[in-house]
Amino acid sequence: MEISTYETNPTEITFNIREIVQLKSLVAYFQPIMSVTGKKVLGLEGLIRGIIPGSEALIQPKQLFDAAAAAGLTIPLDRGCRDAVLDGFRDYHHANPDLLLFLNLDTAIIDEVGGSNYLCEQVSHSGISPKNIVIEINESKALNTRELTQFVDNYKSMGFLIALDDVGAGFSNMDRIAELKPDIVKIDRSIIQDMDRIYHKQEVFKSLVNLTNKIGALIVAEGVETRGEAIQVLKLGGQVIQGFYFAKPGHDFVLKAELIVKTAEVVDDYKALLLRELEDYNQKCLAYTHTVNGMIKALAVVDHPDEFDGQLEKALINADTVDCAYVLDESGIQCSDTVGAKNIGACEKLVFHSAKIGVDHSIKNFYYNLIKRKQDTYISEPYVSMATGSLCITYSRVFRLAAQKYILCVDFLETQQPHPFSL
Repeated sequence: MEISTYETNPTEITFNIREIVQLKSLVAYFQPIMSVTGKKVLGLEGLIRGIIPGSEALIQPKQLFDAAAAAGLTIPLDRGCRDAVLDGFRDYHHANPDLLLFLNLDTAIIDEVGGSNYLCEQVSHSGISPKNIVIEINESKALNTRELTQFVDNYKSMGFLIALDDVGAGFSNMDRIAELKPDIVKIDRSIIQDMDRIYHKQEVFKSLVNLTNKIGALIVAEGVETRGEAIQVLKLGGQVIQGFYFAKPGHDFVLKAELIVKTAEVVDDYKALLLRELEDYNQKCLAYTHTVNGMIKALAVVDHPDEFDGQLEKALINADTVDCAYVLDESGIQCSDTVGAKNIGACEKLVFHSAKIGVDHSIKNFYYNLIKRKQDTYISEPYVSMATGSLCITYSRVFRLAAQKYILCVDFLETQQPHPFSL
């Protein structure tokens, strides 16, 4: 059993690990995992604390397991922790038979015990159905891939659910997702933290949501601590959240109505955000259209495409919101240089470079949607420009010169604003 990475570890205390293991001086803590859109508690993650015999002093999980590893007692401690969690979960299970228990497993011990089925026997003895148990594994700690795969296949065949924990942290192997075919993927706090402010984290999370949706798995965002992070999870396609924002782990956890109220508040805030963003987007589009109309007007008066560069440079002198602009011919070949207003060349990294005359853009969305789908205008999602390294969107529009069709592509700068609910 592991502690979540976002729990703190207070000052270490002295204790006898053999005595703790022998007496099973352990107490189960639980943290709710919330289905925000479902407005319900989906499950509880079972965590553990050691208790120094004869006192009320608690031993934090990391200290407990570090001591067990040093003494060669990892396996008996791991089993004792699961007994404590299963016993503590029983009352919650009776109150709500649909509630899931997320049960941590120290994956490193699989290399030693293999398919002993000890966990299955523990669950059977507890009287809790395997369908209510989610076995959380951190695949990076298992050295023997074959043993791990056999373990997962064996327990899935018996009705247990499998969750990959801490995905996105450290050296997590993404290929294991395809290999183990988990039912649930838990995204680590390192991705979630400040995700409402950091574009790159948003794109990583969005990719993981897309992946899990396509393989039929459920994604859980771990370590959500602020309302802004919770709303961003919803915005990017996540629906299940675990973290301090809803509740800290506790040994006397109660399925409180306040938790459900909080999910409803997050959903309402998200809806309000969508309306504001739609309004902002419409205003941006009006401004984009005004700028592009002016540029097309300037381009449409030239005698030859060779004059496109000069007209773009004039049009962009005062265009503070434009990163760069260029023109394609009807076949998608760039027929002007990439002309920049403010940021062209600002990024000195060699990976970023502006496209030159003659580059083929015919497979790109901003060309394909206009010509092949016969649209007049295309506006892309935000992305990092390979011309300048800036976050931008591409606005492309068809125009004509001397009966020939051309496409104006304008990259507008996007700014990553702080989330209104994270302030």
